[in-house]
Amino acid sequence: MERKTIAYEPLCPFCDSSIDRPKEVEPRRLGEFEYGACECGAVYVHDVTGHNLGAGWVEALGFACNDDWDLAWSLEPGEDYEDAILENYDIESHLIQPIRRTKDEKVVRAALIFIRMAKDVRDVTQEGISKRLDLLADPQISAEEKNEAYFKRRSRRHSKQQVKALVQLGEVEKIRAMALEDPLVLRKIQRLLYSTDEMLMWKAITTLGAVAGALTTDRSTLVGDLVRRLLLASGDSAATNWGSIETIGEIIRAQPKIYGSFARHLIGFVNDPPSCPAVLWAIGRIGELHPQVVRSSSFFALFGLLNNSEPKIRGLAVWAFGRMKAQEPLKAIQGMTDDTGKLSLFDGQTIIYKTVGELASEAVERIEGRSAN
Repeated sequence: MERKTIAYEPLCPFCDSSIDRPKEVEPRRLGEFEYGACECGAVYVHDVTGHNLGAGWVEALGFACNDDWDLAWSLEPGEDYEDAILENYDIESHLIQPIRRTKDEKVVRAALIFIRMAKDVRDVTQEGISKRLDLLADPQISAEEKNEAYFKRRSRRHSKQQVKALVQLGEVEKIRAMALEDPLVLRKIQRLLYSTDEMLMWKAITTLGAVAGALTTDRSTLVGDLVRRLLLASGDSAATNWGSIETIGEIIRAQPKIYGSFARHLIGFVNDPPSCPAVLWAIGRIGELHPQVVRSSSFFALFGLLNNSEPKIRGLAVWAFGRMKAQEPLKAIQGMTDDTGKLSLFDGQTIIYKTVGELASEAVERIEGRSAN
């Protein structure tokens, strides 16, 4: 129990490593704060009063984003970054003082506010943060020169407004070029999956899939991290309606040789009722261009969905089998042409409203080769 009364060195709350005494860093903005960074990628800010934790947290967030405030305010706590506070810190001794007093009875109220970004965000911001801290090592450089050197070294960023406008226009190649300059463009598109505008959400799904597919050669690690994040989100029942499963399907559709094996993970969500429509839509989109990818991934497990009590699921199953021109369920689909259940779906271009029977008739035409489309 000694650590509760005896001063001890501050450790990073994320990796338990020793940290350096925070230092002044230019440019300064909201108050008199000092800054530091841990080897694990966390950054921290020193609030000498202990009463400006809100402002200190904002400073730490901005510092962690290398002063890219458009990025900072687009991030989600818990998903994009973690935060923590070390209280009772004395910067002179560089120790935590549990009893809030030093040996010479000086009162200690200060705190260190920590933020650590998710790995893909750190990959973009960490170099700028390191260079900014390195500028402190040369006492011959003035504050003005430090500012100028810092801003010259900041990499190009594209705002969420720019990204949103190009997503709405379907400008895949322009967004791909932007993402080569600014890897966080993919995250900005991903944010649009949460839009209450249904059409914008679908455009974000198809655009993110197409852009990620186009970036696979040049930014394989970036795209791999995106796919892993989407899979984790898909496993969260609260997130399955936010386009994660559909977007993975679009990435597979764009790059079946590289990501085709993920199709079996998608089909694994088919027994989760909230996820099932998303799985069927993704399977239809993949199967339209690459039916062999679907057939190698528990394809026959989907047949029972043609008898589902929900029109949405029956209709999407019919649509998916029609897209991939599957002969096996043809007879069952032929028996569904009088099904009056209604549903809406995104067909890759627009949101359409159909009965299950209408989708069944269209699927029969495609499977039998009588469809011109």
